[in-house]
Amino acid sequence: MNTRSQKSARVIRWCILAASTIFFLFLSHFISEHAICPIGGFELFFNGLFASGFSLAGLFSGMVITFLIMSLLSIVFRRAYCGYICPLGALQELFERVGKLVLPRKIRDARVPPKVDRALRWVKYLVLAAFVALAAILGGHWMIPGDPFIVLMNLGRGGDLGAVVASLPYALAFLVAILVFAFFFGRGFCKYICPAGAWYALLSKASPNKVVRDEKSCVGCGLCSKACPMNIDVARIKKVDSAECIGCHECVNACPTTGALSFPIGKLDVPAAVVPVVTAAVFAGSVYLASSTIPARGGEQGGHQGGAQWHKGGQNPNQPGKVGFGGCPNCNGCGLCITALRS
Repeated sequence: MNTRSQKSARVIRWCILAASTIFFLFLSHFISEHAICPIGGFELFFNGLFASGFSLAGLFSGMVITFLIMSLLSIVFRRAYCGYICPLGALQELFERVGKLVLPRKIRDARVPPKVDRALRWVKYLVLAAFVALAAILGGHWMIPGDPFIVLMNLGRGGDLGAVVASLPYALAFLVAILVFAFFFGRGFCKYICPAGAWYALLSKASPNKVVRDEKSCVGCGLCSKACPMNIDVARIKKVDSAECIGCHECVNACPTTGALSFPIGKLDVPAAVVPVVTAAVFAGSVYLASSTIPARGGEQGGHQGGAQWHKGGQNPNQPGKVGFGGCPNCNGCGLCITALRS
C-alpha cells in the first residue's frame, strides 16, 4: 500500500470515529441510547438467551440487532466496532495522543509492565463471564449504574451535570477513571475490562482478516508496533492473529515500506478504505433497523407499537396508562419490550 492510500485510510478512520463520537454524544437520543449502547445490547441478548426468552420478533429487534450484526462483522473484519465505531475507544486514543504531546518524555513513554499487562488482559474475559451470568440471573440492564456509555451519551446533551452526577455517580467516576488512565497508558478499558470487547475478541479469532508482515520487505523500523493502540508488537510477528487486534490497521498505515504490511481477507487483497467504510455503513444500517423496531415515545399502552410488544418486567404491566419510549411506565428506554415476553 502506498503512502497516499495510507494517509487516506487513516483520515477516513478518524473521520468515522469522530462522526460516531459526535453521534453518541449529541444525537443518540433521537434513536434511544439503549438501542445503540454496545453493553446494553450485549446484556439484553444474554438475558433473553438464558433467562427471559426471546420471540423471533424480539430477537431481531432493537439493540439486539446492533449487537448481533456487529458480532457478525467481527468475524469478517475482526474487532471492527472497537477500531472504527466505539466512541469510548476513540476518546481513549484521543486522550492518549494528548498525553504524549504534553507529558514529559519519561512519563509519556511509560508502559504497564509486560507481565502485569499480560495478566490484566485476561480480566476482560472474567468480566465477560460475569456479564453473561448476571444478565441471565438478574435480567435487564443491571449494569446501568456503572455503564460509562450511558454517562457519555447523557453528558453530550447539554443537560444538568449535577443530575448526571446524582443519578449515575459510579458510572461517571468510572468514565473519568477510564479517560485519566488513557491519558497515561492508552486504551486500558478496551484491553483490560470491556466485556463487549472480550466478546468481539473471541469472535475475531475466526476472522480471515489478519495483518500480514512480509519479512523480506520489512526494514525493522518498529513504527508499526508504536502505532498499535492495543500495544501489539507487530514488528516481531509474521501474522497478527491476536484476539487483542481491533482491526484498525494503524500499524499498516504507519508502515513506511510498500508491501511490508498488508491486511488480506484470506487470499483476497483489500483496498485501504474498504474496512472503515463498510464498518460504518453496516453500523449505520444496524442502527436504522434497531430504531425502526422500537416504538415512538409517549405511546399508549396496549397492543403493538412499531412491531414491539410489552414486556413482563415493566412496572404495572397489566394496568393502563401513559408509557414511555419502550412501552412501560417510567420507561428508561431499555428496549426490553421488544422481546415479546407476554402475549
